[in-house]
Amino acid sequence: MLFRQTFETGAAGWIAFGPGGVVRAEHGALSLDYNFGAKQIVAAILPAPPAFARMRRIRFRAKSDYDTALGVFLSEKQPGGGRYFAWFWSPANTWQQIDLAPADFAVSDGPQDPVDADGKLDIDAVESIGVVDVSQIFAQAPANPDIPIVINRPAGAHTMQLADFQLLSSAAPAAPVGVVDRFDREFLKWITLGGMNLKLGASDNPLHMRALQATYRQAEGQLPVLMRRLSNFDLSKATRLSFDIASERESTLVLSLETKTGARFTLQIYPPGAREVFHVGLKLADFQGQGKLDPAQLKSLSILDATAAAGGAEGSNTIWIGNVEMQP
Repeated sequence: MLFRQTFETGAAGWIAFGPGGVVRAEHGALSLDYNFGAKQIVAAILPAPPAFARMRRIRFRAKSDYDTALGVFLSEKQPGGGRYFAWFWSPANTWQQIDLAPADFAVSDGPQDPVDADGKLDIDAVESIGVVDVSQIFAQAPANPDIPIVINRPAGAHTMQLADFQLLSSAAPAAPVGVVDRFDREFLKWITLGGMNLKLGASDNPLHMRALQATYRQAEGQLPVLMRRLSNFDLSKATRLSFDIASERESTLVLSLETKTGARFTLQIYPPGAREVFHVGLKLADFQGQGKLDPAQLKSLSILDATAAAGGAEGSNTIWIGNVEMQP
């Protein structure tokens, strides 16, 4: 272990960044109190200790007071450095063990993000670590009545907490080439923008494997969506997307691949319902969009339920997704 903070005696150098944010330490946890407001983001930030240059894993426990996505960002020294980001799903009032490797982080390319001169995460150039409630970012997106994606827009005061923050020199096992998610971690790297209840399901589900479980309502005028970042993978040789899925109800799902240039390519699938296991095997070349899909430029995979929008009956639904791969 290179570095550890237990927050037994204080905030240990963490500060609140953003209007109205407050950090405090009590009962062995660091708390960030913040309020949702228009065009504002509050985060907890720690200057990177010298040991960070030898870091191979970041490990900590995290909890939020409502269902949301939390994100960890690493900011490289300026000028010339970039900002790298990893997110995970945080169920309400539930402590989770989070374990992140450098390979989990992808460069942030928003309009306010710095451009990284060398295009890769340089651990020895990181000057600060931050943790943020990602819903603060998504809540600022304007509503689009033409594509009514459900976006969680919380209001009022909230708190997220960290405990037992560690930097480790031991490396995490590398995922096999082409594997996006086998759901073998203790937390989800998938998030929802809103309208879904997510959990990490053990093997006692219709797929009989560790899987993502999402429960939501199929309703006209509401498009719940799941999202998984892909830009931290080398997918330059990928030609196929595959995964297993089961659904309580017959569904029309839209798969969307977004590239780093903002282009989107989509394809629909139709799980049959009744929890029947449905294996999805798709050629990337069959996704429809503007121009040609370059797998090396893939940024994210989204799964959107358009059942009610396509004329299907409204109702509650649960889907299970497992063994997501992008293979040559």
